[in-house]
Amino acid sequence: GTVVRFAVVKPGIDDAGPLVLVLALALATTVPRVAGAGAVSGGGVSQMLSGTVNSLLACIGQSIEPKPLAEVKAQLFVDKAKLEVIAKALTGEMQSGLNRNSDSSLKMLPSHLTGSPNGQEKGDFLALDLGGTNFRVLKVTLEGNGKYSVDAGKFKVEESIMTGPGKDLFAFIAQKIKEQVPEAVDAPEPLPMGFTFSFPVEQPTLDSGTLVNWTKGFTCAGVEGQDVVAMLKKAIADEKLNIKVTALVNDTPGTMLAGAYTDPSVCAGLILGTGTNMCYMEKVAKAPKLQATSAVNKLPSVVTWNQPPHLGGHSGHIINMEWGNFGAGSSHESLPWSAYDAIVDRQSPNPGSQLFEKIISGMYLGEITRLAVTDLISKEVCFQGQAPKLFLSPGEFNTELMAFIEGSSSTSQIQERLKQHGVTDASQRDCSILKSVCTAVSTRAARVSAAGIASIARRIDRVHDCTVAVDGTVFLKYPHFSDRMTATLREMLGKNMGVRFTTASDGSGVGAALAAATVA
Repeated sequence: GTVVRFAVVKPGIDDAGPLVLVLALALATTVPRVAGAGAVSGGGVSQMLSGTVNSLLACIGQSIEPKPLAEVKAQLFVDKAKLEVIAKALTGEMQSGLNRNSDSSLKMLPSHLTGSPNGQEKGDFLALDLGGTNFRVLKVTLEGNGKYSVDAGKFKVEESIMTGPGKDLFAFIAQKIKEQVPEAVDAPEPLPMGFTFSFPVEQPTLDSGTLVNWTKGFTCAGVEGQDVVAMLKKAIADEKLNIKVTALVNDTPGTMLAGAYTDPSVCAGLILGTGTNMCYMEKVAKAPKLQATSAVNKLPSVVTWNQPPHLGGHSGHIINMEWGNFGAGSSHESLPWSAYDAIVDRQSPNPGSQLFEKIISGMYLGEITRLAVTDLISKEVCFQGQAPKLFLSPGEFNTELMAFIEGSSSTSQIQERLKQHGVTDASQRDCSILKSVCTAVSTRAARVSAAGIASIARRIDRVHDCTVAVDGTVFLKYPHFSDRMTATLREMLGKNMGVRFTTASDGSGVGAALAAATVA
């Protein structure tokens, strides 16, 4: 009888169709015999072949990626060359922001923190953390040896407060402090407090700061241009709380301090959650804005960096980059900007600002995905060309749902979760395409984030030994996000690169307490 031989191959998508046709023709022209069992009837063979070929064709059809989906993924893909463009542009904006009177998209704000904890600090401190849709009041006990304990109360900041008068925001904060720390009412001694305020501030001293502009959806009137510590102190006094606010800290330097308390090798801090920001220890010698006026035109010698009149009398200073605004102005061309990013930016409360944040942070990833999926639906690639309600309104498809879909191990898990959002007829193909778009959006965010970190590691000459303290739900909870960042850093810096991440969960609260401890 005729012998049909099969070779096991791994064809690309373009090769799969021809392979199946060749296989079908080969089978169709043969009538195999089963040893010892006589001939198989021609009709039986035809039926067998028909079923086999149809199954193979169906399998191949499922594996061929629709052209519109491939185009969406191409828009969102960032290759190594583009990563280097991002890193180079960020480095230039950093130096520009450290110069005096620059027009950089990066504010590069001095934090007035000139050192890191050593892990031996001790004492009880209060901390406040306002940086997004949740506000926290914390009692922090520093125990020494890098250990601490936290008793925290968490409160939701309603949209009406986020967009209402500023005095109402601070009155809300003071009321929650009173609930969490009742012993502060008419306390005999003032209780020291650190205040983590995760928005751009101009900070002339450690215990004062003027809000430059709101981000993350906050638009409270009467706060921009004002000292937020003074506003908090007034609200605290109105509630008769004996609390002394001793330090104002952005959540990113706060996370760096908290990380350094448990790991002294920490040299930078990263927030990657609802919003995003980065800080690091900068050398005063490389930052004209950190130097006294007399040092601008003629740089002093190395010997004088640790002497007055130079700022703080220190050689190092933690810089709050406010890197979420990278890409504004002339640096925009360096970003991997898609048609979906343009829509997100145009519909945001701050068009043209916080462009880096709009590519990588949790507030926007779900919306980018929603826009890409609705684009595919309009081209009848998925959901039979009919958009479910989940994809019709901005904000409905959020990053939390996106993370669940990407982390799901089966189609049925995705289908069940979609049913909870009113999508009752999602097919296996729909779920596969949806997951593919989620992966493309989140992978881009991870790679772009890593490009920023690579830029900083190079600037401070810590490519082979750089520990970054990290907080934020995107980094901590989004499936595969941190692994993709590490892989991208290795791609850019080499396989022997030494950039590592250490989680500083609750870092913004503990960091505020540590900042307060430095002046207690």
